[in-house]
Amino acid sequence: MADVNFTIEEKGYNTQEVDRYIAMIQQEYANAIAWGEENERKFEKLKSDMQELGIYFTIEENNHSEVIERVFEELSKTVAKIKVDADKRANEIIEAAHEKSKGIVRQAMEKSVEIRTDNTTIMKNLKSINDMIAVILEKNAY
Repeated sequence: MADVNFTIEEKGYNTQEVDRYIAMIQQEYANAIAWGEENERKFEKLKSDMQELGIYFTIEENNHSEVIERVFEELSKTVAKIKVDADKRANEIIEAAHEKSKGIVRQAMEKSVEIRTDNTTIMKNLKSINDMIAVILEKNAY
């Protein structure tokens, strides 16, 4: 900004150049304000999100690096807790699936034994029928 030179005219600086420069400064100022407000909204959202996760802390003015460090510490603790909980839940699901699969295998084996038993009975009955047919055929052959 210090390198700005305006054309000097008979009545002073060129008003169009000055107006453009002022407009540019106003826009940069508005952008800086908007950026600051956006960062404030993001920070408030982060605080709200962290409180939903049960993370509370106080914020002192001009102590942003400490706040950021504390946020990461708290998030790391929360992530570690979530990981432990997720691992525990995954192990519970695996164990339940294992137990269910053992039950399914047991039922399949019982059904297999039942089918084999039925098959053996059917085969014995067929043998008996075959023997009877053979006897009848022998009697009719005479």
